[in-house]
Amino acid sequence: MPDIKRTIKKLLGRYYSLRYRIPYSPGLYIGMGVKIVNRGTVKCGKEVIIRPSVYLCCDPDARLTFGDNCEIGNHSTIFAHGEITFGNGVLTAPNVHIVDHNHEYEDPYTHIYKQGVRYNPGDRVIIGDGTWLGKNVVVVGNVSIGKNCVIAANSVVTKDIPITVLQQAYLLR
Repeated sequence: MPDIKRTIKKLLGRYYSLRYRIPYSPGLYIGMGVKIVNRGTVKCGKEVIIRPSVYLCCDPDARLTFGDNCEIGNHSTIFAHGEITFGNGVLTAPNVHIVDHNHEYEDPYTHIYKQGVRYNPGDRVIIGDGTWLGKNVVVVGNVSIGKNCVIAANSVVTKDIPITVLQQAYLLR
């Protein structure tokens, strides 16, 4: 029986990769109810798992890259206006929201949806290898998160999070 499940997952991965113009990689799994709007470039490493009900959006000229062994939790939203990169082994819990831009808010008398987005060419989100994003984490704007970081549940990340001296010492061993 496990072989049948594995075969079905593999076939679904191939189907979704063709449907959404994502180059197929071994072990790609895309769950039920995932919505992908791919007008740019989406690349997946080996053994990438995108859990059910995830929304991925990649604007034209944007790049969304998942390293090997990444897993995106249920009901998460990832929206690339420029570039979002997940390192190898990145894990996200459910309901994570990651965008590389923000809404513009210059005129308090004009509706926000009419003011556009705040994005500078070269802005990007990079999430380092082995990082874990807890439930309901929001990552917004031009942000870099270091390797093996743990971002606690309900956190909002708007600034870079480098790896710590302790992490550097551990990685250099």
